Amino acid sequence: MHRFIQYPISHVDADGMALINWIAEVTVDNVDGWQEEGWFRAVEIEDFIHHFEGFRYDWLDVPEMLADADCAYENPMIDRDPVSTWVDRRVSLIGDAAHAMYPTGSNGASQAIVDVRVIGAAMLERGVTPDAINAYDAKLCGPISELVLRNRGAGPFGLLNLLDERCGGVFDDIEDVLPEAERRDFMAKYKAAAGFAIETLNASPPTISRNRRIH
Repeated sequence: MHRFIQYPISHVDADGMALINWIAEVTVDNVDGWQEEGWFRAVEIEDFIHHFEGFRYDWLDVPEMLADADCAYENPMIDRDPVSTWVDRRVSLIGDAAHAMYPTGSNGASQAIVDVRVIGAAMLERGVTPDAINAYDAKLCGPISELVLRNRGAGPFGLLNLLDERCGGVFDDIEDVLPEAERRDFMAKYKAAAGFAIETLNASPPTISRNRRIH
């Protein structure tokens, strides 16, 4: 399975050009686990560009874009098995230390922000105490562990897996393979699990009221 994602990371200049960041994802055999050291390891574009030779469209030529890039870095897509609790007496894990997950749902950083808000609200209610971090753990550890596993199964990109299973990714009309109603239902379930359901978020009160402080 190969995926290509791109998005602008600068304002458009006078010539209509913008700096583009791209992610070229290649699935490899992981039977022996990740054998390299560290992240952001510089690699030659020629080492992987052949995987995307077929990604040529009338609106985007992916191999041409890759060939024009001045650098590329390799990062492993790895996570960690969920644990039953993030708390050990007066110490608690938070952010990626608690729930390292595949970034398929773009929710790794946002979940860390949610963690901070939830533990902050617990401390406002219960003080800076073990009871506060236990309340945070009880509220988030179970649901976010489920999200880690959901992202391991490709998260929202699971739609692409369905397309691959049903037609090898080749189709004339997506409605014949994966109808809009099914796509919407799939994404609605993921958004609900990830806490991204718009109606629920908009109807929720602030996690921490404005100007609240721990004294």
